[in-house]
Amino acid sequence: MDKLEIGAMLRLGTFEPSYLEILQDIGIRESQLCRVTEKYLHGEAGMQESAELIQRLKQTQLPPTSIFVAAPGGIIDPKCRCKNMVNICRQLNWAGRRGIKYAVCHVGDLPEKEGAAFDQFIVELQQLARMAEENQQMFLFETGSIDGDTLLKIFQAVGSPALGLNLDMGNVLIYNLPESPLELYQKLGAWVKALHCKDAKRPQDGEKFGRETVLGEGDSGFVKLFQKIIRDGFQGPIVIEREIPIGPEQFKDLKNAVELLQKLAQEN
Repeated sequence: MDKLEIGAMLRLGTFEPSYLEILQDIGIRESQLCRVTEKYLHGEAGMQESAELIQRLKQTQLPPTSIFVAAPGGIIDPKCRCKNMVNICRQLNWAGRRGIKYAVCHVGDLPEKEGAAFDQFIVELQQLARMAEENQQMFLFETGSIDGDTLLKIFQAVGSPALGLNLDMGNVLIYNLPESPLELYQKLGAWVKALHCKDAKRPQDGEKFGRETVLGEGDSGFVKLFQKIIRDGFQGPIVIEREIPIGPEQFKDLKNAVELLQKLAQEN
């Protein structure tokens, strides 16, 4: 098959312009923008900052194909839902004006799986999904603390083609979901519209969260599952996420991840 167009997450405000050139040199060809804040969203100054950002990304051949939406606290908790829904809509519009189709979001924890509060969440999520659909975009849940059965219930209840999942195989283990990454994919494959290429190990006794590893060195079964997803005809963004500080170790891990992904694609 043809070479993959592989992306990397860019946390705006945390890197120098030279970082983009390094990513280009190691084979990254797309970007996912994280932290699209008021600096880019508001007024004439925001438009200018945004134009300069997009120009830099195009110059380094790292066009943005997705954004990671900033929504502290998520959209499940009613105390922060309204504010975050509005902010998400602003970020969707920002992305849409720049031809960016996919928006990924940590939606938060789900304390109740049924009842009036859950029903109201579904109603409001339907409105957000309708806006994404009208913008010809996808609003994707990031893999987090919500298990596969509950995600399936949410997606079926909302019933929108603009709603889906960003499958992060590492997060399945970091958040210690009851499913394996393969089992989660088997339940939700029809809703998987984007990938975070990340690996991890489950938490040890006494730990709340697992820990990230180098891609291919964790317990996610990444190699076989990635190849299956590609064989199944996946067409969405493929983004490497390596959550360690920018520097030589991250550059090495990103480069090795690019080489691994391209090798797996060619072997398929």
